[in-house]
Amino acid sequence: MSGTNFKDNLIQFIEQYKIIPGPACIVQTAKLRKLVDTREGGEESIMSTQQYIRKVIEDVGEDDDFTYASWLSVIDYVKVDGGIVTGCFGDLKKFLKNGKLEQIVAVIKSCTSNALGDLTVTLKDLFGTIFGTIHYKVLTEERFAKAFTVESAFILHYVSVFSPKQSTHHYLNITKKNMVKVFHKDGGFA
Repeated sequence: MSGTNFKDNLIQFIEQYKIIPGPACIVQTAKLRKLVDTREGGEESIMSTQQYIRKVIEDVGEDDDFTYASWLSVIDYVKVDGGIVTGCFGDLKKFLKNGKLEQIVAVIKSCTSNALGDLTVTLKDLFGTIFGTIHYKVLTEERFAKAFTVESAFILHYVSVFSPKQSTHHYLNITKKNMVKVFHKDGGFA
């Protein structure tokens, strides 16, 4: 099999059978394209992984919410530790353990202050959206005070999920204990 046919077949396979759904596929596709280019032309003919990610985003025209600098920073941060960004909002019951979600990686779609000083947010991950409340004590910490805006992204762990009995809706209760990292909309982090 020649290098060009291999590359064309690989790219066609990736685009047809997105192995990892959502934006995580972007990173996977970028890495595979980089691997193919390395095989064909050697190390000096390839771009950085971040440049490949940007190129894949341009090529596939994915959801605009996952092209934010904050989202790309989250992906980079998670992959440094060897992790994979997945979504849990689409099938919340599958990911619940003792009423909590072990890890959340999401983008803020909307946020407003409520009467108690908390921040009411709409969050989006790879597979859905959910409403939540960020406790006012999180907002009193200097490093988080101005970090929560539309288009910022964050990583949370062990987040409590409130599910009213007669409702199909779920709500997140986000506290200081849940905070791992917040990525500003410009890509910096707190």
